[in-house]
Amino acid sequence: MARPSVRLSREYQQKKQKAIKLRKKGWSYKEIADFFKISKNTAYHWTKQTKLSRFAKARIERKIKGALKKGLLACNRVYSEIRSQEAARIKNKWSGEATNEIKKISKNELKFIGAALYWAEGNTKNRNRLQFSNSNPLMIKTIMKFFREICSISNEKIKARVHLYPSINQKKATSYWVKITGLPKVNFQKPQTQISRASKGKRPRNTLPYGTLHLVISNTELTCRVKGWIQGISERI
Repeated sequence: MARPSVRLSREYQQKKQKAIKLRKKGWSYKEIADFFKISKNTAYHWTKQTKLSRFAKARIERKIKGALKKGLLACNRVYSEIRSQEAARIKNKWSGEATNEIKKISKNELKFIGAALYWAEGNTKNRNRLQFSNSNPLMIKTIMKFFREICSISNEKIKARVHLYPSINQKKATSYWVKITGLPKVNFQKPQTQISRASKGKRPRNTLPYGTLHLVISNTELTCRVKGWIQGISERI
């Protein structure tokens, strides 16, 4: 029976010879190290004198290039994540500083904001009623505050209609805008479903998840006043 030291020495030589054969087949040092569960440095010392065929060299070069590519991709992913986090940090800093610049808004300022918003998004051609349409809930909340606090319009005078696309749930959309506007549900007329000519019915489902809200106030005097505010702003800019 072979002594333990002799047996270990024999096993060592067998592993080393097998490692050399694998190296001749084009295995990389890392592959050999992983296969025998040894260090990469040991794999190198076992096989560094091995003469490689063109096939083996080509395989090793491919493995090196593949490893470099994987490393580069991994580095790019990490760097991209770092850049994204840094960009988000800077944007949040700027946004936070800008937000803090806006203090409590006075009624006069709200008048300018509401009039300018209506100038941009409302129907200024109609002489007898105000018509405002938008899909942005923050704009709807702002114009509703303008109507209530500056124009002194009660809920009963404001009518609403939701314009939907075929993929939108009518009940869900109406409930959403009821919550945003604070208007009673009875103020909402039957939703109108339409298909955009531009999208030809292919509009993505989440582009306008609650459609567009149209608000109408039939009041000739108020319509004239809002137009007058808009005219006053335009003449003093």
